[in-house]
Amino acid sequence: MSSLTLVALAMWMAALGLLIVGYRLRDGSAEKGLRIGMGYLAIMAPRVFCALFMAGFAAELLPGDIISNWLGAESGIKGILIASVAGIMVPAGGVVAFPLALAMIKLGVGIPQLTAFLTSWEVFAIHRILAWEIPFLGAHFVGLRVSSSFMLPVLAGVFAAGLMKLFSA
Repeated sequence: MSSLTLVALAMWMAALGLLIVGYRLRDGSAEKGLRIGMGYLAIMAPRVFCALFMAGFAAELLPGDIISNWLGAESGIKGILIASVAGIMVPAGGVVAFPLALAMIKLGVGIPQLTAFLTSWEVFAIHRILAWEIPFLGAHFVGLRVSSSFMLPVLAGVFAAGLMKLFSA
């Protein structure tokens, strides 16, 4: 059984445990939780379906040899730096970024590079900075936030590489 299967199984068991606790409380919390969960499922299921469909196309349309050459596991720190810059350029939310990450895995992108990509996308999403942060928080605050977290994607990629070496030995 793979580690991802074990993680998914653990999450389902935790959800089932919480559902049982909710039913034992007999205060309606289990029913409310199920109702809210089904609402989220109804909203997210079509998005996830479209995102995975898009990931299949992206894996076929992206230039795999170039991407795996620049961002493959053997690209090292250079690949982590390139992935950190690429993550900034993804102008969309998780429904686009995660399928793109899935397509990148299929193309041979290394885990440290993918970690740097996703960290960079989350911390420095250019669309969020321009549309929300600067208008609401001001350029000074955003400048401080960006400069203080500048090295996070690279550090996350290096940390992921170290963890991979630690657990593969």
